[in-house]
Amino acid sequence: MAILNGTSMQASAPSSNLNELSSEHIGTQLVQMGKLTPTQVARAAARARTGGLSLPEAAVAMGFLGREELMKALSLQYSYPVLDRSVEAGKFSRELVVGHEPFSAAAEAIRSIRTALAASAVSQGVRSFLIAAPRRGAGASYFASNLALAFAQMSLPTLLVDTNLRKPRIAQIFGVQRFVGLSETLRSKNVENPPITSNVIQGLSILPAGEVPPNPQELLASADFLALTNNLQAEFGIVIYDTAAGMDYADAHVVASRVGAAVVVARRHKTAFNDISMLAQKFRGINCKVLGSVLNKF
Repeated sequence: MAILNGTSMQASAPSSNLNELSSEHIGTQLVQMGKLTPTQVARAAARARTGGLSLPEAAVAMGFLGREELMKALSLQYSYPVLDRSVEAGKFSRELVVGHEPFSAAAEAIRSIRTALAASAVSQGVRSFLIAAPRRGAGASYFASNLALAFAQMSLPTLLVDTNLRKPRIAQIFGVQRFVGLSETLRSKNVENPPITSNVIQGLSILPAGEVPPNPQELLASADFLALTNNLQAEFGIVIYDTAAGMDYADAHVVASRVGAAVVVARRHKTAFNDISMLAQKFRGINCKVLGSVLNKF
């Protein structure tokens, strides 16, 4: 369940579409690409309707084509970044469900949230925001990573910045080196040329946290970080900031005051409602617009 601007979206069951790419359209394209026959598409469509699957899922389940073949076909046909089972794709964490399992319920839920954000906040000019959870273990890095990839799948140049200078995870999730990143940029005051890893996945770039510094809050509160956020917003279509837990450290509040918009993440059966409410209230108190809250089930 995700709640954004008062809109509740149930996303625990898989949908029969891949957002912009309907099952019918995908079936037609797979026939045109020579991957399926019209008869196979019809049979897969019938299986999809009775089994609660998408057409591509049904085609794979019935053995008409392999999952890796399907992923490559979609990626080439639509310039739609997905992750196959190649050695190169193996460096990415399986947590990236939007890339590894694009037809899953979890991926569909994240795309639904992306669409809601695009239709509301992004359409109103909000292009930078942070993802914050009250406490560790709510899945903020998981959500930030998948949401960033989902925006990249819309052909929006997207940057994911790891501002969690306590226990960073973004470099690990995307299989990039984290030893040079945000902390080194701020310490050296080299905000004009940050060490961004471009197009880690098509359309998605990463600025990792770098080495864990002894003074994370001071670095994030610096004028250099504010200048960096302005530079990044001018360069990318969407900039998403992953942060340390907001009720454990003040770092998230500092980032929120610089970025100006936030999505609060909670985990089902784990995050206390009072923590969510208090974190949102604190963000609003520093003029950070809370775009909504997300209840993470996955």
